[in-house]
Amino acid sequence: MVLDDAPPPDEVTFRWLHLDLWDQRSARWIADQSKLPPSVQALFLSPDDQPRVIGQQGALGLVLPDFEREFDREETERIGALRLAVRPGLMVTGRYHPLHTPDIFRHRAAQAEMLDAPAALELILNSLSETLTLRTASVSSALLGLEDKLLADQDPPDTRSLVALRRLTARLARMSGGMHTTMVRAIDDPAVAPLYRDVLGRMERRLQPIERDVAATQSQLRLLREELDLQAGQRTNENVYLLSIITALIMPATLVTGFFGMNTGGMPLEHGGAGTMLATILAIGSSLATWWLLRTMGLIRR
Repeated sequence: MVLDDAPPPDEVTFRWLHLDLWDQRSARWIADQSKLPPSVQALFLSPDDQPRVIGQQGALGLVLPDFEREFDREETERIGALRLAVRPGLMVTGRYHPLHTPDIFRHRAAQAEMLDAPAALELILNSLSETLTLRTASVSSALLGLEDKLLADQDPPDTRSLVALRRLTARLARMSGGMHTTMVRAIDDPAVAPLYRDVLGRMERRLQPIERDVAATQSQLRLLREELDLQAGQRTNENVYLLSIITALIMPATLVTGFFGMNTGGMPLEHGGAGTMLATILAIGSSLATWWLLRTMGLIRR
């Protein structure tokens, strides 16, 4: 719940508040009591989910991607936005939809001996980067399991699982790339107070290997998909080859039975008790002759 009291003086304590931005009281408190600069307030309350950064009068505002969550499910693949505003003595985070990471840095903040603005900012950024790292490692582990099954000639991976992994890796790439770009812009922005630049610089360096891991996971997924497509094409070719051989072997026998099945006069083998047997031998012999001819020409591999 947001109280109407103003934050205590900066030299007394440091406070962190996490707000539900659908609640209009949160917007009123930000405008009346937070003492944040107008530009930082506007960024914090904006519904735009694109990663952004702004610095003004010693305060810093950030919009960073985070995974949404549901009340009955901890993890989803939907991307939301964590809004963050920090100034000496106060940090405010907010969201329009439930997010995955706030519970993590809430527990870490409760265990910290002392927090100030840079330390609280680094705690939140570390939590976001660890979420990306864990999700990337989970996708990579799932891909390795699918690849091991494929190489062991077990059941091929389900196409739906590959589509889900591809969708998740695309979102991870979008999140890590957006956060990295935001950190670089913040470091180069002269309006961002030097108080926060060291923290943002460390975050930027942590995001570099995460981006590389996500790119490697996407490459691994493409290779797995290409291998599956190659095997599917090979199985199709083998099936077409088998059907072609069967058609070629049956065709002579079909011609023989079609010939003797004509209702015309003067049909060979019409008279005599061995006509059916001789026609059967002729049909089977023609198929065997066709098989020998295809084998001689090298059109039958086995």
